[in-house]
Amino acid sequence: MYSNRKLLSVFLTLAMVLSMVAFGGLAVFAEDQSGSQPEAKAEEGTYDALGIQPEDFVIFYTNDVHGGVNDNAFYTGTDKSLGYAALAALKAKANAKTKGALLVDSGDSIQGSVPNTMSSGKSSMLLMKETGYDYLVPGNHEFDFSVDKFIENAKGVGLNYICANFTDMNGNLVFNKAYDSADVNIGGETKKIAFIGLDTPESISKGTPKYFQDKSGNYIYTFNGDPAAKLYEVTQVNIDKAKAEGADFVIVLGHIGDAGGTPGWYSGDVIANTSGIDVFLDGHAHNVIPGKTVKDKNGKDVLLTSTGTKLNNIGVLRLSLKDGKVLPTTALVNKVTDEEKNSAEYKRVNQVVKDELAKYGYLEKKIGKTDFPLVVNDPSTGKRLVRNANTNMADFITDSYLWYAENDPAGKGFVKADAAIMNGGSIRADINSGDINYLSVLSVLPWNTRICEIEATGQMIVDALEMGAKNYPDESGGFISGGNLTYEINKSVKSNVALDDKKMFVKVNGDYYKGGYRVQNVRIGGKPVDLNKKYNLVITAYYYKNTGDGMTMFKDAKAIVDADKDVLDIDIFNAYLSVGQSGVVSSKYSNPYGEGRIKFTDKDYDYSGDKVENINKSLTGEGTKDVPDSNVGNKNNHGNDKNGVNTGDAGVYKLWAILLTIAVISMGATVVIKKNTQR
Repeated sequence: MYSNRKLLSVFLTLAMVLSMVAFGGLAVFAEDQSGSQPEAKAEEGTYDALGIQPEDFVIFYTNDVHGGVNDNAFYTGTDKSLGYAALAALKAKANAKTKGALLVDSGDSIQGSVPNTMSSGKSSMLLMKETGYDYLVPGNHEFDFSVDKFIENAKGVGLNYICANFTDMNGNLVFNKAYDSADVNIGGETKKIAFIGLDTPESISKGTPKYFQDKSGNYIYTFNGDPAAKLYEVTQVNIDKAKAEGADFVIVLGHIGDAGGTPGWYSGDVIANTSGIDVFLDGHAHNVIPGKTVKDKNGKDVLLTSTGTKLNNIGVLRLSLKDGKVLPTTALVNKVTDEEKNSAEYKRVNQVVKDELAKYGYLEKKIGKTDFPLVVNDPSTGKRLVRNANTNMADFITDSYLWYAENDPAGKGFVKADAAIMNGGSIRADINSGDINYLSVLSVLPWNTRICEIEATGQMIVDALEMGAKNYPDESGGFISGGNLTYEINKSVKSNVALDDKKMFVKVNGDYYKGGYRVQNVRIGGKPVDLNKKYNLVITAYYYKNTGDGMTMFKDAKAIVDADKDVLDIDIFNAYLSVGQSGVVSSKYSNPYGEGRIKFTDKDYDYSGDKVENINKSLTGEGTKDVPDSNVGNKNNHGNDKNGVNTGDAGVYKLWAILLTIAVISMGATVVIKKNTQR
């Protein structure tokens, strides 16, 4: 018996070595050199404290306002916004006391609040026009209500959007201008300031990909980001054009982000691969950056800054003149003085904002109540949790999906579901303790998202979880929470997700049972997931129909309830609260950090105790060949056999399987191997 075990050990060792060779061709992605920046907080300060001089010129900047037009959280999702009234007051003040002022925005302003949901973003556009914005760049969320709707509203309201990298497939600008310029007086001299607009290439995969396609599924728009060098080239071309036209100073309005997204597309990457930018006013990542310097291609310092989100801070770019050259400094204002609040311009815009919000007063219908907050943000630090951690809000929402599917109160054809999933990027606001109104729920779920039920294989579900976990510990809008579903993220495993040029999911270059996935120990209803089995899954139409966040794996799944049934996420939430919870949120949701449905570890999971047939199939060389591949027919699925299974070096893989089979036969027993720790 000892000799048989020794023989088996030899064979298994050889098999493991060969398996490392067989799977050695894994896709390698560049590491995020910027890292995940901890959330910063600007020191409390007023505009007056900045010491701006009469000879200076001032540019106020905002980003990621997300409908935070004032501090009425009931309508805007925040009680910390300084408001558009403060912006208008400060701009008027600077115009009166300095050489002049401009107001600019770096994207994601027209989504994230109830009025914007109800008006397809036009509500914030009208208020931005009243506030006096001079230049704006679209963010990825500007397209949430469709590209056509955004362009229609922007032109109708008369806002001056610029964007250099948003074009049709022939390179024609979607907006009339890649950049715009203003002649301003600084220190008694006229200087030409150029503003170049850039929007993240993530706008397609993090938005609704179908909005950027024609009816046949062909892309008709691009953000010129693949490869990343194209983004740098577009930027450089427009820097050079602006300078050739006499620009003395170049400012990029970038909805790009400095971390938490796609390496190569960060603002730091754009700066490092171009020359001629003086200041980069950034958005997208929601980081608070009062100001830091980044070296450009020629080693010159470029000033990078960002205000955070929801108008908690107002950015102030001060332009002074020194030896004939423009000298920039940046700071963030997060306090408005009584004098400013009493100004005519503050009062005017404040009233306009109140009148706009009052249009939606009919939404104040009470749905229920809660004795504790349901959160998106950490109650201790204020840092957003829902895109990389457990929250009680995500638990409640996914449970509401399960309850609705089981009860089907509107008779739409739902059946009892095995699991439900929800992406963190779709959950937008906290609900405080006390009464819960329709409007407060709409702040949480401001998308009017249709909910579907589909037949999804375990493989599809695991692939979606892996796609959502690929950026961890950085945030991801695709980070998935589940109902009746638990899983672990192994922090020590690097992402093996392969994407196409639009950052859409293609496959995972690895085996779920052998350490190729960061996601492990996936359980549905407390039982190990079966990759072959079809599960009834409740899912958003954003994922199922529109492949949002690049989630292509569900596109061919069979629908039990399709999007055309018009079942909205907010109605499901309200039905669960008012009927399923009898109007009072259960104490099971009292922990803001949720029930721990997602666990984080640096240890491999041992599958040897899990009795799932496809574990053995995978480890004996049969792999997932019987598992329906979520991307069969995807022409970008390179390196796969006809069933979409990653084969690597086929000859070595077959040898590995033969040797393992011989070893198993020699023992006369079934062998289950623990997850391979070699990567």
